[in-house]
Formats: sequence, C-alpha cells, structure tokens
Amino acid sequence: MSSSDLGRGFKQGRGTGDSGQSSLYNNERRWKDDDTFNALGATDELSSFLGVCGASAQNDGSMSDVVETLTRLQCCLQDVGAHLATPPKNSSERKQKKTAFDIAMVEWINAEIDRYGDALPAIRQFILSGGGMTSAQLQYSRAICRRAERSIVPLMRDEDVDPMALKFLNRMSDLLFVLGRTACMRNKNEELTYLRPDSFTNLKWDRKSLHEKK
Repeated sequence: MSSSDLGRGFKQGRGTGDSGQSSLYNNERRWKDDDTFNALGATDELSSFLGVCGASAQNDGSMSDVVETLTRLQCCLQDVGAHLATPPKNSSERKQKKTAFDIAMVEWINAEIDRYGDALPAIRQFILSGGGMTSAQLQYSRAICRRAERSIVPLMRDEDVDPMALKFLNRMSDLLFVLGRTACMRNKNEELTYLRPDSFTNLKWDRKSLHEKK
C-alpha cells in the first residue's frame, strides 16, 4: 500500500464524537464512558507510553532489541483494540473473524519473558521503580498495563471479549517488569530495592545507606 493510498483510506474525522458518544468498529454508538471505551482508552494510553519508552531506549545502542520488542507490543495493542471494538453480541460474523484475538500473541510474549528474564539475576527483595530513566519509564508502563488489564475485566464478565486478551495484558505487565530490569542492568545502574526501616526516627533506607548496603 502506498502512502497516497493510505491518505485516501484514512482521514481524520471531526465532530462525530462531540455529543459524548462514539462508534465502535461494528458501527454501534455508545457513550464514551462505556466500559468498552474505557478499555480502549486504557490500551491506547499504554501503547502511547510504550512509544515514550521506545524513544528513550533508542538513545542507548544496547537497547535496540528492546525497542523492537516495544514496537511489536504496540502493534499487538492495536489488534487488541480492534478486538475490544468488536463486541460479539452486536457484530457481524465477518467483523468478528477479522478482529478475533490471536493466541499466537500470548505465545510470543511468553517467549519474550523467558528470553529477557533468563539473563537477569534472581530477585531477592521488592524492586522499586527507578534504576535510570528508561528503566523507570518501563516500570511505569507496567503500572499502566495493570490498569488496562483491570479495565477489560468487566468486558470479560459480560462475555464481550476473548479471555485470552486479558491473559495477554497480564503477561505483558510481566514482560514490562522484566524489560525495566533489563534496561537497568544494561545501563549499569543499580536496582532500587525496598529496605524496611528500623523505626520512623532511624530510617535505614536513606540514599546513603541504600548504596552502601551490600
């Protein structure tokens, strides 16, 4: 498909959502605070922030594979969004088939978790978000992913979504956690870990003790 074809096929609409309603892929109109649009918004936010993570990771030559993985995750989220926007109860069989959730995405994400996770040291304490900008951004994206996952639960209960889509987002949060640790290690930063204070007047988790304690 050429860029001119793309330009003719996709135009920025305007005004169709001014009344507080918008259309799903099956052309059904719903209020924008509907559970389906909440889920679509959450997955869109997640994809957008993965773009931020990818842009940050591009500044480091050792993270090119992570950038590629993040881009693939964004593509998967586009497919998840299409699936969410096609509730089976009110959609044609043709559109349901076109936007059916692909279980291969779950298999791929499991393989990515193993690929990156096997190269990391064992976890011995709770890991805090941090360890460099890219690592912190990836951990933040993990939290966004958890929210997106929760937003799909009502749709799953109503049988408006394939349960495997929920499983995919659950596994994605695991992958983002692993990628955050990977970014920390590759940038030779120290992972921030939870240390329990002895008391509120003798905090042993100040920054100095955090880096001195081995």
